[in-house]
Amino acid sequence: MHRSSLEMRNRVSYVAQRHYDVRRGRCDWEIVSHALQEPLLACLRSFDASHSQIHPRRISGDTEWALDDIAALKQFTESHFRTQMTSDDWVLAGRYMNITHSDCIAKMWTLNTFQMTPQLYSQIAEFRQAGLLWPTICSKATSCSPDILRFAYSTTSKDKVQKLRRPKAQFRISKHQHWTEDEDKHLTDLLSRFDNGRDIDWNYISKTIGHSKNACRYRRILLMRSQKSREASQSSSPDMSTKSDSPLAYAAPKRLRA
Repeated sequence: MHRSSLEMRNRVSYVAQRHYDVRRGRCDWEIVSHALQEPLLACLRSFDASHSQIHPRRISGDTEWALDDIAALKQFTESHFRTQMTSDDWVLAGRYMNITHSDCIAKMWTLNTFQMTPQLYSQIAEFRQAGLLWPTICSKATSCSPDILRFAYSTTSKDKVQKLRRPKAQFRISKHQHWTEDEDKHLTDLLSRFDNGRDIDWNYISKTIGHSKNACRYRRILLMRSQKSREASQSSSPDMSTKSDSPLAYAAPKRLRA
C-alpha cells in the first residue's frame, strides 16, 4: 500500500472513531467526509475497521431494524448508486451502516420487493385504530417483517396510496451479490487444495470464508459453469489465449435478474 493510501486510511479511521455514535451503532459519515474534505465514498473505501474500535453489527434475518437505519440505507443507496449496485458497492453500504453487507442486501431486497396497496394500507389503518401492535398486524395482514411494514406505512401518505402502482425496484439484487470478488478468489484457492473436488472439507471452507456450507457449494457450481462457458468460447475462437491451468479459475458468474 502506498504511503498516501496509508495516511488516508489512518486519517479516516481516526476521524470515524471520533464521530462514532454508540446509540445508533454507526458513524456519521457525512461529518467525517466534511471534516476530511474528502468525498464520502472515498472515505468509505479507505476505512479499515481493524485500525479502529468500530466493529460491524451483525443483524440476523429475523432481527428488526430501527426505522432510521432503514431510511439511512435507502437514502445512501439511492443517493450514490443510481444504477445496479455491484458487490463492492454493497461493501461500501455495509461500512456506511456498520452492518455486514449481506444483511444490507437482504434488507433492501425485502424493502424493494414489498408492495403497499390501497387495500393493505386501509387494513393496516384499521388495525392501528383498534390498538393492535405491529407484530400482530403483520401476522394478520401480510408475511412481511414488522420493520419493513412500519417503514412502508410511515412513508406512505393517505393521498399517495390511491395512486400506488407496483414500484420498480431501484436495484436488481441477486443472492449472488452476497459474494465479493475477493471471496470468489478465496473460494477458488481453497478448492484447489482438494484433489479433483473429492473429500472437500466444507466445514473448513465455510468457517474460513464466512458463508454457509450450502452457499459455498452453490457458489462452486456457479464458478464451474462460468469456467466451462469461458472454455467453450475459447475453443470456438482460435485467437483466444490458452486455458488457465487452475482447477477452478476465477470468473465471476453473471448476475441474475431478481
